[in-house]
Amino acid sequence: MEVSNQQFGQILFLLKSLGNQITQNFEKKTGLSLTRYEMLVLLSEHETVLQSELQQFVNIDQAAITRHLKILEQHEFVERKRNPKNNREVLVQITEKGKTMFLNCSPGKKEVTEQLYNGISSEKIITLGETLQLLYDNSKK
Repeated sequence: MEVSNQQFGQILFLLKSLGNQITQNFEKKTGLSLTRYEMLVLLSEHETVLQSELQQFVNIDQAAITRHLKILEQHEFVERKRNPKNNREVLVQITEKGKTMFLNCSPGKKEVTEQLYNGISSEKIITLGETLQLLYDNSKK
């Protein structure tokens, strides 16, 4: 079966629209954007990380990581400071308030996930994940 250009376009539009909708739902339920949540995931696992590592983990550019960190700092969820061993590097550390916020996101994240996957079999979810990974990998080439 061959896929038409129109069908490819529809799939791309659905992916974009789905991403936007998931992001909106997640933020409504948790109070955090998906990106900032993922940043807190890494920080909760490692306490302190280099800003450059955090940037790679969430796969965003330098300007975006700075914007997100500024917002997290304003809410006192993270602290940034220069690495005393290498002044060019910035260390990012999660605060107690950040840890609490991260833990409080779990029910909202679960609710968004359950709503999203409602009525879809585990096999289809696994296949979707594999397909999306292939699309992502192909987009990086």
